[in-house]
Amino acid sequence: MQSRRTILRAGAGLALTATAVGVGTLPVFADATGSGTGWAGLAARIQGDIVLPVDPGYNAAKELQIAAFDAVHPQAIAYPETPQDVQALVNYARNNGISVRVRSGGHNFNGWSTGEGLVIDTSRLNHATVGTSTVKIGPGLQSIDALHALAPYNKQVIAGTCPTVAPGGFISGGGIGFQTRKFGLGSDRLRSAQIVLADGRLIRASETSYSDLFWALRGSGGGNFGVVTEFEVAPIDQPRMVFFSTMWAWDKAEQVFAAWQTWQLNASVNLGSALIYNLPDAAPGNVPMVIITGGYHGPESEAQAALAQLTSLVGAQPTSTFASDLPYADAMKTAYGCGDLTQEQCHREGTGAEAHLHRTAFQRDAYRMFNQPFTPTQISTVLSTLDSNRVAGQRRVVHCMAVGGNANNVSPTATAYVHRQANFVIGYVGQLDAPTPESEAAASAFVQTGADVLNPISNGAYVNFPGSSLPDWATQYYGDNYLRLKKVKKAYDPNNFFRHPRSIGSLGQ
Repeated sequence: MQSRRTILRAGAGLALTATAVGVGTLPVFADATGSGTGWAGLAARIQGDIVLPVDPGYNAAKELQIAAFDAVHPQAIAYPETPQDVQALVNYARNNGISVRVRSGGHNFNGWSTGEGLVIDTSRLNHATVGTSTVKIGPGLQSIDALHALAPYNKQVIAGTCPTVAPGGFISGGGIGFQTRKFGLGSDRLRSAQIVLADGRLIRASETSYSDLFWALRGSGGGNFGVVTEFEVAPIDQPRMVFFSTMWAWDKAEQVFAAWQTWQLNASVNLGSALIYNLPDAAPGNVPMVIITGGYHGPESEAQAALAQLTSLVGAQPTSTFASDLPYADAMKTAYGCGDLTQEQCHREGTGAEAHLHRTAFQRDAYRMFNQPFTPTQISTVLSTLDSNRVAGQRRVVHCMAVGGNANNVSPTATAYVHRQANFVIGYVGQLDAPTPESEAAASAFVQTGADVLNPISNGAYVNFPGSSLPDWATQYYGDNYLRLKKVKKAYDPNNFFRHPRSIGSLGQ
């Protein structure tokens, strides 16, 4: 099956426990003085662990999904297990002038969840508590683990298309996936958030309490206002899903793009899908794969009728078609590319004894949002950019996701997520398995060429898919909401304690 994870690796292969998620067995090392102060004193005050550079597990602890960020060397990586742990960590860092980055799943394309100071890793805050009308989940609860934890209760939450993404970043940035058009964004279903602020206070933000912060937490992106320790969300009622995956001939690539746009724009909100042009190795002569995959949140008969309509719009038969009506958790597991893996195996290598999923060595991205469908000329330009100036060893992808639907039945100012007219998120991705300075430069140049194609016709950018280069990022991510976000930042983090290269209020923006 072709998930976003497997597609972006292109042929590299395909019980909730603290030790399986978050390097739960790493020891804590004392500071060099042995005085009981410093990191050792902090470690004694928290239930979780602190990993220092002297720890033999340090190199594994600082890993993100993209291995290029292994070059960053934090002073410490902390694994809090309670909100009080987070408070102690924030207070210590603030009082000692240590910068902080917040990490949940570690998937940020630009490495915003690591830095030279203290990394607060929330992977052990991975609980799922089912209430009468809401579900409370930890920021480190990875999507694959949420599926298993919630399935016995016949409840699920909005998630993306990668099994190891966690709510800490996903919900904070908006949260899109195959469910978006029917159930809205992940952040639209947020009912409250427990968060540790820069001054160390632990508060709960909602529509009726700290409402300005609650507004900002729904679409601003992670790492801006504090460390969220719990999300309370409205679950979705979706007992089954039809997962489908179709492949098409490369000589029909332009027809498929045009047909997919029309198909999605006129489809039931039950339909969520992605269109992927995947070139596993950009050596001359290799033929890109053309894939349309997704989930239908309705009867299988309707899904089959929709797929038949797609074939009619393309005007050609797919080279392969797969569709299966499955219990929702099984369907999403299949969509994640983990249909043949256990829950424990469906985690990033290095995070558990059985973890199987590969990391990405090097990656550059250029994603933008679009309100209108592409013209035939624009489609031709997008695809010729993918196919031109081939470089052996590069993995090239044009990745297109359908959004809109019920997510657009919300005012652009109702939450920090402003893109309520967008129907598509489309981007170029360049990856390398064995990067060298020369190949990195070439892959970056490919993605920049793609960005230059998309920029003039786009309607903004999605903060959870941050581009490697992005002009006027504040306007691209947040539009007119940015001024309000800066006011919230000043109210709750006046000294800009929580920051990264594109955080709210950074670099004078």
